[in-house]
Amino acid sequence: MRVTSKKTRLSNGFMQRVDKVAGDLNVVLIVFAVGLATLDLTFLVTQRVVDRLPQVTRLATDADTPVANPVSAPQK
Repeated sequence: MRVTSKKTRLSNGFMQRVDKVAGDLNVVLIVFAVGLATLDLTFLVTQRVVDRLPQVTRLATDADTPVANPVSAPQK
C-alpha cells in the first residue's frame, strides 16, 4: 500500500526549486572566485614588476630659485 500526500509533493517540488537555485548560485560563485583570483594574480604580478623597476629620482623646482640662464626681455 502506497501513501502519497500533499506534504511529500510540496516538499519534493520545493527541494527541486532549491536545487535549481543552488545550481545557479554555484555558477555565480565560481565566476566571482575566478574574478577574484585573477585580480589577486594581477596585483601580485604588478607588485613584482614595480619592485624590479629602477628607482626614479624626482626633482622639485622652487619658484623662488633663480634660473642659471634667465631669458631677459629686450631693453628699450
